[in-house]
Amino acid sequence: MRKPRVIRGDELEWVPGQEPPLKNKKGIGSKTVESPRLSMNRTFIPPGARIQRHYHVNCDAGMYLLKGNLKIFFGPDHEKEEILAKEGDFVFAPAGVIHGLMNASDTEPAELITSKNNVSEVKEQGTIFVEAPWVK
Repeated sequence: MRKPRVIRGDELEWVPGQEPPLKNKKGIGSKTVESPRLSMNRTFIPPGARIQRHYHVNCDAGMYLLKGNLKIFFGPDHEKEEILAKEGDFVFAPAGVIHGLMNASDTEPAELITSKNNVSEVKEQGTIFVEAPWVK
């Protein structure tokens, strides 16, 4: 039987994310709990940082904006939609839906809580990038 657990955020280290230049504190995953059926991270987005658009084959992605404002991009080039997400907003990207984001501020960092269902590690997500990494 799996056991409940509290993972202390101040005991986790910021590590480079799958989508540089983001950094993550990997809170819930196979390295912190037994056989999780989801992953959950705290994600740091530097001022002006952007990640290339991508989609996940094997999971939905949920995000909660703790701090800052983000430009969220949904869809392929011919249907690309841009939405401004503000502190306190939730963002949902179903499996297979192209999405990306950019910190709307050039001076202040942003922070997210991210969650993916049905996977416990990045390699299980089936992430497909649809544009080259963005370099500021």
